[in-house]
Amino acid sequence: MQMTIGIGTQLGQTGVGDIRTVPEVTPPTGVTEILSDGWRAIYPDIAGEIADPIAVERQGFDGSGAQVMHMETITISARVRAPYPNHATLTDGDVALSDYVFAADTVAGATNTSTRAYPKPIAMWLNHDREHATGPTHRLRLAVAHAFARQGRSVAAVQFIASDGVTSVAQTVSAMTKISFDASGLHVPHFATDMDLSLLTQGAVLTIDAVIYPWVGEAFTISLHADPYPSPNLTTLRLLNDRSGAYGTAFAYVDPTAGDDGAGVVSANPATAAALPFASIAAASTEIRAFNSTTYGRVNDAGGGVIRLVEGVHSFSPFKSQGSSVDVPLIVEAADPATRETTVLTDGGSSKFNAIPTLLKIRNLTLRKTGASVVFLDSAASSASSLFVAENCIWDANNTNYYGAWVYRVGRFFQRNCSIGAGGDPQQGNFFSTEATMVTAIGCERCAGSITYQAAGCSDLPEFTWRDATTARPEMTGIFLGWNKFSNGTTTNPIISVSAPIGPRGLAFVGNVVESWGTSSNAAIRLNADSDANPAENIVVQHNTVVGERVNLLYLDGAVNVAKSAHVKFNLFERLNMKSDVFASQSGNTGNWPVRYKVGWSFNAMLNGSNNATDYGPASWLGEIGSTGEVTGLQPDFVADQSHQGTNTGNGDYAPNAGTAVPVIPLGAAAYSFDLMGNSIGTAAYIGAIATPA
Repeated sequence: MQMTIGIGTQLGQTGVGDIRTVPEVTPPTGVTEILSDGWRAIYPDIAGEIADPIAVERQGFDGSGAQVMHMETITISARVRAPYPNHATLTDGDVALSDYVFAADTVAGATNTSTRAYPKPIAMWLNHDREHATGPTHRLRLAVAHAFARQGRSVAAVQFIASDGVTSVAQTVSAMTKISFDASGLHVPHFATDMDLSLLTQGAVLTIDAVIYPWVGEAFTISLHADPYPSPNLTTLRLLNDRSGAYGTAFAYVDPTAGDDGAGVVSANPATAAALPFASIAAASTEIRAFNSTTYGRVNDAGGGVIRLVEGVHSFSPFKSQGSSVDVPLIVEAADPATRETTVLTDGGSSKFNAIPTLLKIRNLTLRKTGASVVFLDSAASSASSLFVAENCIWDANNTNYYGAWVYRVGRFFQRNCSIGAGGDPQQGNFFSTEATMVTAIGCERCAGSITYQAAGCSDLPEFTWRDATTARPEMTGIFLGWNKFSNGTTTNPIISVSAPIGPRGLAFVGNVVESWGTSSNAAIRLNADSDANPAENIVVQHNTVVGERVNLLYLDGAVNVAKSAHVKFNLFERLNMKSDVFASQSGNTGNWPVRYKVGWSFNAMLNGSNNATDYGPASWLGEIGSTGEVTGLQPDFVADQSHQGTNTGNGDYAPNAGTAVPVIPLGAAAYSFDLMGNSIGTAAYIGAIATPA
């Protein structure tokens, strides 16, 4: 007898769309039942030889987005012990599985009573909301993570959808691409398409949606399964379809020295507007609104207008009402992008409360702090309905002291390809309980902000903390942190700190370097650990390098027992700690046993074991067993280890040298096609964040 195997099966590797047949795996003779938690099975004849493997049929998708059934093999990894204080005793018939069995799976020769749902994809847009499409196509980009990534793709396919409310167009993509950023020097692998807008209504504000098709599991539609619009978490986007250019763009120039607010001119021709500049941004905004009303029929709407600042230093008076927008933001930019470093927008030394429009985009400017404790950018946002975009900007503290409300209440705060100036980091994000600042940072140098919901491709990030919701900020859900470099030499906090309930929307931490050095002594990563009593599921940790300090992962060291689990693959960890019932002397603390039994784990390396042991067992913080391909006591031979374990100076190079002992990723198993340095993750690629030698 033979059975059909779809792409992505662990029984063999196939190309996109390739279906082949292989001999059927012999059903197990020992396992009779998969237990409700999905990671344990009943094996009555445990005293005999353990049968291996278990054949599991589960649903998923192929590269076209078509649903297929996959045959996967799951091994029995260990007998399960009894809880504290009987932890030296093995149970009579319970065994741990190498991976989860889900409720919808069929297991050959055994009853499946698992109640575990398939893990959901975790994603973030690399586009900002309210973009202005000015041609027949528009590039859409979506970064995705999933527990069952394989073959260099996090999921089998992504379908992008654009709708004007009457007509919808859809394009399905199965190959991953990458984008690089000058500010950070890093790359982000993702799915992308040039969406055809030709069949959609000119001038309409489109809804941009996506359906994510995982290799294993159920389809995830953003409009149905993510946040309602608008949100700093994953949600649909809005896109202005100006494919013919008929929407119209009004230009105004501002020269605070030679400009004249009484004689300035707005024009659809940039050269005409440049000849007669305004003296202030507020006056230019006022006249753009008037021009839009007269020329394009858009009353009281500065949206789509472009204010260009001539080279020099600009301070501004409040222009919130003058710059109010409906469909897309008003744009303020350098007249010449080449003069970004010398075209400066400052706070002028005084606070500007409720001063900027609720939809505003600033690009190709230096944003410089001059006052000690002043508010610079503030729209008085009280929810995610407001949007502030900074693109290709330089943030410069001008050697002044940090003030958390310099960028205050701006709503959703999207940064792309921004960097830090010679005067230092103004730390423009803040975490006041009263403000609405919700940061997404993409390709930036350091300047992600303190209220970061998503970050991809950013360098020199000092830390990330999962923040609580407030009346102005929704809870963080489905957080995506991918292909970043975190480095901190002074913090007394963990560099990555998460302590919150993590539900089905999950948390993706993929492709990152985390470096602890200097006087920093806390954990490099503390993820629902250290007396944390929050449940956690659908945590995806793939292709990371964490050096200098420990990873404290999914503890149950208090008096509360909750379920905690994670999918962890292809990581280099300095040390890994996972505390549970034996540490806590609490017999009920078994909810994180899937972590300790490494269910859904493979091919990780712990350079120095755990903080209390380098081997495995009930009392070891390293866990009960090692997973498939797991290595401890490894000397990685990095190009430049400047963490606590190296020179302790920071900013190291964690590419492995040629000939390193770092394990390689099994052929076809990589979660992504590229790493954060843009290297191809191909044959003989290394585990960790950097796949190939320097």
